[in-house]
Amino acid sequence: MLKKLKIPKIISILFWLVVPPISFWLMESLTHSVSETMEWPLILLNIVFYYLLYGFILVISKRSKVSISLGSLIVLIVGLLNYYVIKFRSVPVYPWDIFSVRTAASVSDNFDYSLDGKTIGLVLGFIVLMAAGLLTDWKLSFKKRRNHLLITLSMALLIVVYGKVVQMPSVHEAVGFYEYLFTPNSFYRKNGFAVSFISNMQYLAVEKPSGYNGGKAEEILEVYDDTKEVEGTKPNVIVIMNEAFSDLSVLGDFETNVDYMPNIRALEENTIKGTTLVSVKGGNTANTEYEFLTGNSMAFLPVGSIPYQQYIRGEMPSIAWQFKNQGYSTYAMHPYGATGWNRNKVYEYFGFEESFFKQSFKDAEVLREYVTDLATYQKIVDIYSSKDAGESMFVFDVTMQNHSSYSKEYENFKPDVEVYGSENDKLLERYLSLIKVSDAAFGELVNFFSKEDEPTIILMFGDHQPADWVVEPIYKMNGMTDSAEWSESMERYEVPFILWANYDIDEESIKASLGYEDSVYQMLSVNYLGTLLFEAAGLPLSQYQQFMKAMLTKYPIITANMFCDAQGTSYGDQDVNKRPEEWYNYWNLNYNLLFDEKHRNNELYE
Repeated sequence: MLKKLKIPKIISILFWLVVPPISFWLMESLTHSVSETMEWPLILLNIVFYYLLYGFILVISKRSKVSISLGSLIVLIVGLLNYYVIKFRSVPVYPWDIFSVRTAASVSDNFDYSLDGKTIGLVLGFIVLMAAGLLTDWKLSFKKRRNHLLITLSMALLIVVYGKVVQMPSVHEAVGFYEYLFTPNSFYRKNGFAVSFISNMQYLAVEKPSGYNGGKAEEILEVYDDTKEVEGTKPNVIVIMNEAFSDLSVLGDFETNVDYMPNIRALEENTIKGTTLVSVKGGNTANTEYEFLTGNSMAFLPVGSIPYQQYIRGEMPSIAWQFKNQGYSTYAMHPYGATGWNRNKVYEYFGFEESFFKQSFKDAEVLREYVTDLATYQKIVDIYSSKDAGESMFVFDVTMQNHSSYSKEYENFKPDVEVYGSENDKLLERYLSLIKVSDAAFGELVNFFSKEDEPTIILMFGDHQPADWVVEPIYKMNGMTDSAEWSESMERYEVPFILWANYDIDEESIKASLGYEDSVYQMLSVNYLGTLLFEAAGLPLSQYQQFMKAMLTKYPIITANMFCDAQGTSYGDQDVNKRPEEWYNYWNLNYNLLFDEKHRNNELYE
């Protein structure tokens, strides 16, 4: 029966020729409209890759039916993967996401994989291509096996050459390439998936600062040798990096039936509250951890990379080592899988003496499918209660309660925050209801330590905002319907921080000393929070932190997405060669700390 349905050779060849452009259009249409976002030079540059992909499979298999069907299947799988990654993480697939597969798989059961009508139609389009491809009857023949091998190698070489060409600045200029890596969604939509992905592969190797040498770090930091010893009792320090914790009122006006942050808003005495800028949204929590614990910035690493998985391979300075060197006992906790983002190894490398993961929370309270914030706070109280009197502790708690997705309903979670005047806001209401639970738990933690005599300081901040599809109702209520206008704006990277102490701290002098409130932005990026914490706790700053303190007064925002000075000047990616000397000094220190262990003097950072 199938033989009777076979397509003649000439039609098979013609069909094969039209499949790559159709496949390209189906792939791109999964995430955006090609006609609205891409120009013809870049469309054609992408289509060339599809011809190379299908051609390579054709040469290997010698059969058009294998080339069309297998090629279309590969493109469909990659397209759906990119579709879901954008849906859940708000950014597209990067070459280095291969390092994140295990972590992604650990939370994959918690997401909604349903498809809308348009996406189902596009998937059906791929299926039609594959089915029709099986009916084609074009076979390649090679008289000698050697000829087959040479042509196969030639096709592979062409793909390599294509990759090099796509990465060339002259080609970028010729085709109107969109250069701004710090806006990844626009980068992929305007350049196309294939061109964007291949172009990003050049960043798998991290760029070394121009003129870098092993002694540069000591040269930069030698003027900041003003470390002082602290006498007397050192305060206990608790840091909570709260999963997806944010105040979405920064995105626009909306009204709810109840306040979702009453306890935090009520804190005033011995409290510093503000806004911090992070480098990620919707996911990649470990990057915010990296920036906070080291003082480094994602600004100097490939967009979308994960230092915990790609670069950290051994002992490395962090604030945990700093606390440890000050006589503190150091603890890390995360109520989920120990291997997620490679934390079980990184925490040890960073100087945490003891780490608590999911297995340490077997009988803990669960909300939806995750251990509650309050359960981790009880673990903190247990550590505090069991330590020796006068022993200072540093606890770093990465919570899990508010982790996405917010699409499922659960018997153990009844959202109680309602958003007025909006449609399709169930995800938003569930998210805000979780934030309300987090606020209540933080209130209980503060209440406990407010009654304790030992001086204790608590810092809590969010790791990132939720994904675009959760916050979209807020923008629609405020008249913004085009996600391209707001998806990568500054406010999408703003999260709150709250620093509270159970003893008297001079909030105003601390803020004045750091100087970030003198900037037009009235905020600081998360890489500075460690310095703020040490300043507030009255602990000595490392030479690196003294450098960071000086940087903060001039350049309060340094993230993977933006670099702004205190006067409001934003240095775009295109101005990288015009950036101030301090930027290059900071880049040198980042490189020295993360990559140059041989020439790294840990005392400068600890």
